[in-house]
Amino acid sequence: MFIKKVAIQKFEPEAINIYQEFRKQPGSEYITKPVTIQILMDICRKEKPKTILEMGGGLGTISYTILKYSQALVDIYEENEYCQGRLREVLAPYEGRYRIIPDYRILPPRTTYDLLIVDGSSGKGGDGGFRKAVWHYLHYLDLVKIVVFEGYRFVQRIWARRALRAKYLYRLTRYADQEFEGRMLMGGLRIDCRPEKSWLVRLANYWFWEIVEEHLFRFAFHYRLKRLFRKFRRS
Repeated sequence: MFIKKVAIQKFEPEAINIYQEFRKQPGSEYITKPVTIQILMDICRKEKPKTILEMGGGLGTISYTILKYSQALVDIYEENEYCQGRLREVLAPYEGRYRIIPDYRILPPRTTYDLLIVDGSSGKGGDGGFRKAVWHYLHYLDLVKIVVFEGYRFVQRIWARRALRAKYLYRLTRYADQEFEGRMLMGGLRIDCRPEKSWLVRLANYWFWEIVEEHLFRFAFHYRLKRLFRKFRRS
């Protein structure tokens, strides 16, 4: 009722072509799927972002998409040296419009971004970064307009919402899982942000979305419960 849900009715041929080309590369098992590619193509066309921060460049599927479908300047976090090399190769046509940040301990080079994309930095299984990276960056930035999460990334969503409540009113848009080549692909989440001075209004907004986005609320509860259980076992 309250949260907007979006289902992609049809993938554009270009979204599928980008996916198929990047899928040919070595180490492409975990590249971004057509759902996120299509989402970002649509956002770039409609919102026309001028500055974008990407947390987790990988082999460059998302980086290539946003550079191709916008005129934005793009800052890309990527720690892996192999991936950095691949990024420079595939993004060669856009030289001068992007820069690679090789360490998540370095703060973002700008203080305002029209779009922040979270497709890495969880600190798990070669994902790069650390779990609270998105929390630190959102606190550091003076302004961000849109935050997009590839797939579920539940823990990073929790830290992002906690950070956003310090400065913003925000609205969630959930992208539905989509079928592609006989299997279901994870959707994603978009958060539109607007600065708000009143701490009471921000707090009310935060708890409103925590309750409305029920599965995230349940996940946060289970996540805290597991942490308590692990501490109990250690003691």
